[in-house]
Amino acid sequence: MTAPVDGRPETSEWQVRIPDVPTSLAVAERLAVIVGAEGTALAVDRRTGEPCGRVEVEGGLLHAAVSPAGSMAAVTGPFGAYLWEMGGASPRPLVTGAWSSVARWANEQRLAVASGRCVEVFDGEGASLWRSDPLPSTVTDLAWLGGRHRMAVASYGGVHVLEARKGGASTFMPFTGSLLAICTNPNGRWIVSGNQDATLQVFRSDNDTRLEMEGYPSKITRVAFDSAGKYLANDGAPEVSVWDFSGPGPRGRAPVLLVPSDEDERADIGALAWHPGAAQLAVGWSSGACEIYRVGDGVPGRPLQPSSTVAQFATGVTCLAWAPDGETLLVAEADGTISCVQDPLP
Repeated sequence: MTAPVDGRPETSEWQVRIPDVPTSLAVAERLAVIVGAEGTALAVDRRTGEPCGRVEVEGGLLHAAVSPAGSMAAVTGPFGAYLWEMGGASPRPLVTGAWSSVARWANEQRLAVASGRCVEVFDGEGASLWRSDPLPSTVTDLAWLGGRHRMAVASYGGVHVLEARKGGASTFMPFTGSLLAICTNPNGRWIVSGNQDATLQVFRSDNDTRLEMEGYPSKITRVAFDSAGKYLANDGAPEVSVWDFSGPGPRGRAPVLLVPSDEDERADIGALAWHPGAAQLAVGWSSGACEIYRVGDGVPGRPLQPSSTVAQFATGVTCLAWAPDGETLLVAEADGTISCVQDPLP
């Protein structure tokens, strides 16, 4: 096993470090990939922490996505996107010379990548399958919409629902503002964007319904549905808001508010991640605390304390990711340390 990083508490199965601030963390069955703001990309065996590969990408990196089987990783950054075959020498360019905010796998043979004002879909070997027409502005985020052909794409001015095949239909859902993050629930019914103007915009993919949640004190950069599609979590405030999307949806409902165990120590939200098989949310705070919340225990409109604390890390948490089996949680800190915590649920 990889030895623990000096000075860290014995809270993890293994720990590794990159000389960079982690910006994204992706996990598959046996593989974890960490990317940093200055361009470090590190792949490790997620069970042991042993390195599988490491590259440096000039210009920095923003996002990592690992294929479901864990044989390939896509990494994206300000100057393009790359496909990295585990065991291969170096990543292959997919997008060059364009801001590439994210990459998302639909399955082992279908990868969507933001490419400036376009979206491009590749197969598992990196061959281009489809490219969208240019959108009005740069793509900031995208999410597959209940399958492998339709996707919801965020750019300034609204959400574009695109069908990723020749002659595929497209739908535009307007919203005047900058969309920073987007997510969809598993059946593709709901599309939610977090926005620069401190609102959540909620769209129905099958009709023209649009809801707005406003009143947040800061921009919303993180939105995520749980695996069942019942709950949506977002930042934008000192606490995490969790909305109930069951039945007719969130209209008329108040969110449950997740607060840190030490409410006297003000902390910003660093990262959040849903457990893959339960309505439990891991939240990492800028204070270094990483905590688990049983969302079903919450009361709408009221604060909910964590059900357990994973660990108190030395520096702020920047990224979180659960392994597919839900038995381990990977935590990335601002100083570049990544820890694998075994059985974090209470």
